[in-house]
Amino acid sequence: MLSRYLNTPRIPGLVFVEQLYQQACADAATYSQGVGITREQLLALHASALGERGGCEYCPELGGRIDSLTEQLNSPCPACMARQRRQEARRRQRRRQLATRMQATRQEAAKQLAVVADFKAELAEKVVTEAGQRERPAAGQTASALLPVPRRPRDRQQSTKDMLAARQVVAQAEELDSSGREDLAFTLLRQSTTELLTPAETALVMVELRYHERNRLADGLIHAYGRDQGNQDVMAVALELHEKGAPDDAGAILRAALA
Repeated sequence: MLSRYLNTPRIPGLVFVEQLYQQACADAATYSQGVGITREQLLALHASALGERGGCEYCPELGGRIDSLTEQLNSPCPACMARQRRQEARRRQRRRQLATRMQATRQEAAKQLAVVADFKAELAEKVVTEAGQRERPAAGQTASALLPVPRRPRDRQQSTKDMLAARQVVAQAEELDSSGREDLAFTLLRQSTTELLTPAETALVMVELRYHERNRLADGLIHAYGRDQGNQDVMAVALELHEKGAPDDAGAILRAALA
């Protein structure tokens, strides 16, 4: 019967309309919902349809009522609008909180970078002072320019300096990671290795992270460094890693550079 009324211009009888409404209400109640129209509104629509078909003198009045009911049905639900406003307010609040946390993260990373930079400057000054004390020229000796020293084998003082700088960075990253701030630890590692540390020091940082079982940080740093840095720096770090007994990480950073 429903298909017949939907596919032909016939208007259903009043009994069918009431039975259909009762069944719709019963089905909607199982989902704790309403059907969106009252029985009186439905009967008014039915009467209007019959009037239009039969040329009823009340058609203009019923048409107005139909328009009014249609406007009510199409108007936004106040409860829904209030819920949407609450959801939008919560989204704006979450965005503000996220922006605040990101700003705090950037500020903390900048502080940590400043600490690393100060540490490197103090270490370099100490190395230069100690070297000057050991290499005082004899009186009357002619000063001569220093000849370039091959990088390999590496100077023990330089290796110690690299190790101290790398351990300082790793110690700060470990402290942040242990306190549940892995994102800030990774930011510190990434900025330190790209802005402050040499390739040799960067390789030591990666080795130290593996030694302290900070594998997530090590994997992320290797991938980011290989992807973002120049080929010369990446190859230098890969060579250092290979020489320090980390061939897998050396291959990983080269693959990241190629990708």
